[in-house]
Amino acid sequence: MKNIYLITIFIFLLSGCSITKPAITEYRLSLKDFSSKSYTNTCKDKSLKVSSAFSSNTLMTLEMNYMQDKHKIYSYSQSQWNNSPNQEISSQIFSALRDAKLFESVQNAKSRSRSDLILEINIQDFMQYFSDDLNSSYVRIVMCFTLIDAKTNKSIATKSFSIIKDVESLDAMGGVEALDAGLEEVINEGLEFLSGACR
Repeated sequence: MKNIYLITIFIFLLSGCSITKPAITEYRLSLKDFSSKSYTNTCKDKSLKVSSAFSSNTLMTLEMNYMQDKHKIYSYSQSQWNNSPNQEISSQIFSALRDAKLFESVQNAKSRSRSDLILEINIQDFMQYFSDDLNSSYVRIVMCFTLIDAKTNKSIATKSFSIIKDVESLDAMGGVEALDAGLEEVINEGLEFLSGACR
């Protein structure tokens, strides 16, 4: 009887060791190139510093969240961001501004150099949404750009951008693809706005 008890415990421990944790897939937004596009250059003699984006705490983590029924927020259990959306969006906008050559120079928030202008980015929404029955999904991106005079701290120009895109596949990958495409549209609209902001 004692042997049977020991064998049972051994089998239980052995089976516990063999359980593997499901693999987590990491996603990132694609790198976009705006160097080939032409924009009006009203700020070409100004230097710009891109500040770190403002956002909710949920966009500062690697968790990939989605919303259902307008009130319930869930996280994908086997999917996450490779970099937090806040950092990724800030980086993408910084790279896009350098590619577009709208300003004499572009520095990131950590740079010690002084600049003529500061760009503040407020990310108000960057999420995938599902219908109540989970049969349809879309993403929503809402951002605000504010261009500030570094000497006076006064706002020169401000504009909000809002994009809604339907999701092709009802999963994390579908959400990432739609967010990626939507972000490219927002950045392009943002560059158009900034190109004429110094008039």
